[in-house]
Amino acid sequence: MYYLNEKIYNKSPLGEDYFYGISLFETIMGYKNKLIFLDEHLKRLENSMKFIGIDKKIEKNYLYDLINQEKDLNDEFMLKIQVSSENLFIKIENFSHRYFKNGIKLVEIVKYYQSELGFLKSGNYLLNILARKEVMKENGFEGVFRNRNNIITEGTISNIFFIKDEIVFTPSLDLNILNGIVREKIIEILKKNGIKVQEGHYTSKNLLEADSIFISNSLMKLGCLWVSEYNNIYYKKSEIIHLIEKEYLKLIKSMI
Repeated sequence: MYYLNEKIYNKSPLGEDYFYGISLFETIMGYKNKLIFLDEHLKRLENSMKFIGIDKKIEKNYLYDLINQEKDLNDEFMLKIQVSSENLFIKIENFSHRYFKNGIKLVEIVKYYQSELGFLKSGNYLLNILARKEVMKENGFEGVFRNRNNIITEGTISNIFFIKDEIVFTPSLDLNILNGIVREKIIEILKKNGIKVQEGHYTSKNLLEADSIFISNSLMKLGCLWVSEYNNIYYKKSEIIHLIEKEYLKLIKSMI
């Protein structure tokens, strides 16, 4: 016998995906009825589904049909896909971008280490939620994970970049971090503009000695956010960050 919200069921109304967090998700920025980098998001989701054994196909036309049915969408919105072997959940809602004129505070996460499955956008998000609570206690906006070798990996909701001597550095994918869609776009923008990018293994010391730090995420309208404070060190907004914002916005507008 099964009991859920004071109702009795002979068969469980909830599946394995609910009990064990066996699901995947993608969050996609929408702008003027266009889903930004939709192909890339669906490809990453497809690869992740193959990895954990979910056999489902999500059609682009279906997503756009849902968007076109929405009567109250603003120019800026977000679409979230959450998929398991049993369910396909889609949420569409208006989204207001936050601007941080004075940058954001980045916090080093000390209680928790990076997950070995960080390369998956998994519904089992407890580690990130607990880490974000740690960040909030420090009045931060984002936190940076380390692995057990004290190598910095990624943020709770973002990829991490830092700049030193006009070179941009970012943790490499072999650290089991998420292969961020915007991370890749930023690397492309930098290389196109003749700016050297190095992917590798770095520590908090590298962040402390950086000239500038920024983070990236698919729901950031300009692709990235400038970090103005980390471990009581304050950072300026590099011209490279201004360049990324300008070129990323240009890229988004070219897709509309």
